Amino acid sequence: MKTWLATCGIIAPLVIVLPATTAMSPTAVAKIAKSVTVAITMPNERGSGAIIARAGNTYTVLTAAHVVKKNNGRYTIELSDGQKYPVSGRQLAPTGNLDLAIVKFQSDRNYPVVKIGDSNNAVEGSLAYVAGFPLATAAISKSVYTFSDGKITANSSQPFSNGYSIVYSCNTLPGMSGGPVLNDSGELIAVHGRGDIQENKQSDINANVFVKTGFNLGIPANSFLKLASQMGVTLGQTAPVIATQPRNTAADDSFVTAATKFRQGDYPGAIAGFDRAIATKPNYTAAYIARAEANLYLENGAEVIRDANLALRSDPKSADAYALRGAGKIGSGDSEGAFADLDRAISLNPRNSRSYLYRGYAQMQYADPTQALRSINQAIAIDLNLGDAYSVRAVAKYLLGDPQGAESDFQRALQINQKSFLTYVYRGFIQVNAGNKAGFNDLATGIAISPNNPLGYSLRGQAYSSIKDYNRAIAQFDIALKLKPNYDSVYAYRGIVRMQQQQFSQGLADVEKALQINPNSEAGYQGRAVYYINQKDFRRSLADANRAIAINSVSPDSYTLQGVSYFGLGNRTQSKAALQTAARLYQKRGNRQNYQDVMALLRLLS
Repeated sequence: MKTWLATCGIIAPLVIVLPATTAMSPTAVAKIAKSVTVAITMPNERGSGAIIARAGNTYTVLTAAHVVKKNNGRYTIELSDGQKYPVSGRQLAPTGNLDLAIVKFQSDRNYPVVKIGDSNNAVEGSLAYVAGFPLATAAISKSVYTFSDGKITANSSQPFSNGYSIVYSCNTLPGMSGGPVLNDSGELIAVHGRGDIQENKQSDINANVFVKTGFNLGIPANSFLKLASQMGVTLGQTAPVIATQPRNTAADDSFVTAATKFRQGDYPGAIAGFDRAIATKPNYTAAYIARAEANLYLENGAEVIRDANLALRSDPKSADAYALRGAGKIGSGDSEGAFADLDRAISLNPRNSRSYLYRGYAQMQYADPTQALRSINQAIAIDLNLGDAYSVRAVAKYLLGDPQGAESDFQRALQINQKSFLTYVYRGFIQVNAGNKAGFNDLATGIAISPNNPLGYSLRGQAYSSIKDYNRAIAQFDIALKLKPNYDSVYAYRGIVRMQQQQFSQGLADVEKALQINPNSEAGYQGRAVYYINQKDFRRSLADANRAIAINSVSPDSYTLQGVSYFGLGNRTQSKAALQTAARLYQKRGNRQNYQDVMALLRLLS
């Protein structure tokens, strides 16, 4: 019978080392994670850690250094059984800028310790689990233990600042920093850290956000194993044999570099990095998905669809790929295909928050802001830290006539990420359209965050157009087109502005260019309809208005153009019906000015 007897004959405290080295069920890993994961707290701050060793009544917890960075901090350890202990010792990693630390606490209770695995074996596609105690939020008033599953995306051989080099796709929340990343054998393979791996100069609220697709960054366990003895830690296990031969991680190295650029808002730079990763590893599914995401932020719909298709070749059941392909189809005018892909993504993974977010965005474009609100609420219910969802929900609330709710969501998005490009450009655009020119400050902030993103210049151009500052609008559209020469909607917007400047031939050339790039360009058909109305060619303007409506049946602008065209053709009945539809849609979207303009036209027809 196995006994735990000290050489002096005194029964020593039981040290339970978990787990086995064979693959385990997610439920079994979750049980291990819960038993070894702790919260590390002090007033108004919270992080996580994992018990890795015990000597007598002294337990050692491995965490991230930024969780316990205050020299005079009075930290408390909280365990999943509700027990709390003061931290009795703290030591930061002695080597360089490594974001690792150990803390100790005293207890005569028996708590398991986690087994540390070889992080070199954490290869792309292998399972990963993250555990921790996230911060309380507006939706969750009390911090509760959280366990999240995902996959390893990359494992670089070239650690970045603070030692981070393993990327994984688990959903995480602020407060989980320092928590364990486990493999499918229940072994600790990394310490979960922060997305912005530099010392956070703005807000620790964003500490757990890395790439917006859900890729997070951790410090490999092997980095700690090399320093354990220097930190005075004796592990109650046989340390794994770490391979000394170099690993072929060129693709992973490029991926982590690209992901860092993504997080910094440098989407073109991120795409270049993902290109290098794919060139090295042509079947790199995660890189195709990440590149699709970067292209989505640049509104490169065709490239998003291409990358999603490439990802689906190697993983036909990838919910992420279907979700992104659906998002790409939104911008291409293929609403039917977009909704089909998004529904498919949700059926494959009902817990994929971005599928609901993209569906909500599609519903704002092609259906109804009320439907969009329901979908985005589902996305947020799954991932409370999905900052983009709050930005998109803010737009939906604005369209539904709830400006206060919109501003509240924008503020929440900025709490999650103070450098959110989408939040600033969306909020700025909405403010200007509501008559508040201070919105240009937000647009400028967003563009400064991501200066190579043509979307910012497009929205600022549209904002200038809305206040009839056409020369500045044209200048912004020119910048957007220099960054993205095939930006079909911007050609259409510039064409419409030129027509408003009475430059009809130049305006027509722009909208024709938009339709050449994208034959399903709603804005292109709308712009050409404007041209034909000004030329009093109402049959052609009606044809283009009808094409725009066929692409998007809930666009009030298209129904307005249809109504004006019918009026020009002398069909007052059809004109009235189209304008009534436009007025109803404008009212539903909270666009008071356009609603009043259309109602004035209807009064002329009465």
